Amino acid sequence: MLKFHDIFHIAISSDRMLAEVQLKNSDLPAEFNMEEHDVRQLLKDYDIHTGIDEKAVRTLHSKPTADIFPVIIARGTPVKNGKDGKINFMTNIHPTEMNRSQGWNFRDVMQIPSVKKGEKIAEVIMPAEGENGKDVLGKIVQAKQGKPCRMKAGKNVVFQEKNQTFYAAINGQLNVSGKNIHVQPVYEVDETLSMKEGNLEFTGTIIIRGDVPSGYTVKAEGDIKVFGMVEAATLISGGSIFISEGLAGQKKGCIRAEESIHLGYINQGEVMTGKDLYAENSIIHSVCTVKSHVYCQKGNIIGGVLSIGKSLEARDVGTRFGTKTEIMFGMDKTLQMQEEKLLKEKKEVQHSIKKLTVLGEKLKQQNSLQNSKLRIMQLKQRHSYTKTKERLEEIEASLGELNANIGSELEAELIVNNNLFNQVTVAFGKYKRIINTDHHYVKMFLRNNEIVMEPLFH
Repeated sequence: MLKFHDIFHIAISSDRMLAEVQLKNSDLPAEFNMEEHDVRQLLKDYDIHTGIDEKAVRTLHSKPTADIFPVIIARGTPVKNGKDGKINFMTNIHPTEMNRSQGWNFRDVMQIPSVKKGEKIAEVIMPAEGENGKDVLGKIVQAKQGKPCRMKAGKNVVFQEKNQTFYAAINGQLNVSGKNIHVQPVYEVDETLSMKEGNLEFTGTIIIRGDVPSGYTVKAEGDIKVFGMVEAATLISGGSIFISEGLAGQKKGCIRAEESIHLGYINQGEVMTGKDLYAENSIIHSVCTVKSHVYCQKGNIIGGVLSIGKSLEARDVGTRFGTKTEIMFGMDKTLQMQEEKLLKEKKEVQHSIKKLTVLGEKLKQQNSLQNSKLRIMQLKQRHSYTKTKERLEEIEASLGELNANIGSELEAELIVNNNLFNQVTVAFGKYKRIINTDHHYVKMFLRNNEIVMEPLFH
């Protein structure tokens, strides 16, 4: 009498969502005959109850040949994870992007997004629930529920719980910083900055309809827009910086923006930006740290050091006289230091939580509510535990945002639309190449741990 367990084996996948019948030997016995109840019994022996393929069952009890095996006999019901909640903005939250096609006008980008009092800014889309799955053994596979959107109303923004909608409380500039939506008011100076105004520091956007002379400091939580030039001054923005002319830094000028920087040129200045750098003309003997892209399509990169997260596109890099110029792609040293500091603090906070947990258990065991000192100790322990847990969540959120901003040299590229001169150093992470001869119309990137140079085809 045939024993079907000697002929077949049912293999179940590691996630238990698929089962297939396999032959133990290369062929079926000549006297093989299998009825439907035999197939059912075989499945029962392997504890398979869900998602049974009836067509496959019929195939097995209709005198199959060895060449059809393995046969998928059951499939589980896949789990459907819930979709996370999100925020739907009613208007563009970023300055108008530069059109970098031929003939684009650099000054067309200086348009700051604004809203009016009472205007609907955004609405929250609630997370969707997931659907549980079931494996071939009949066990429930739990779905992950969608996470709610954590966006909050910031300065001059009202959130209505009833319809999950954000509204502007004043006229001003729409600004999104981290998980907060703000409407920033605007401060304007109708002439070149002078002693009449002195240094400026403002919670919103600053507009200067003139120059920023040497020695002044301008700080804004929103954007900074200068219609003239910036000399050896300092500009620090929580948004973007727009300079109609450029930065003549005299080795002292410094501009920093959390978002992007748009300007005419940079000469002997220091520039740091959390997103992109748009220079209409040249970048000369300057130090630039850019998290994403640098666009200098009409001008030259001459001298200095550029640290870039993703890409650089320029007309010329270096000079025919061999001016030393450094272009470095990959993770910025500042981000590395921030990450190391946060990881160290995270370890310390986790250790503190363990100590507070042990202390809390000991205090519970004493269970002496009559002792006032013990009650005070318990309250202090609970307060410290809550605050420490909150700090741990803040650190983990900061690490998540930091990782999102870290560039990878594997995705980076240098595009030179005219001349790449000698004595230019190009580095992708730890890989470095010094250009010894002049090149024209080239692209450089990292492939298989080697710096590759390819021609640009026009």
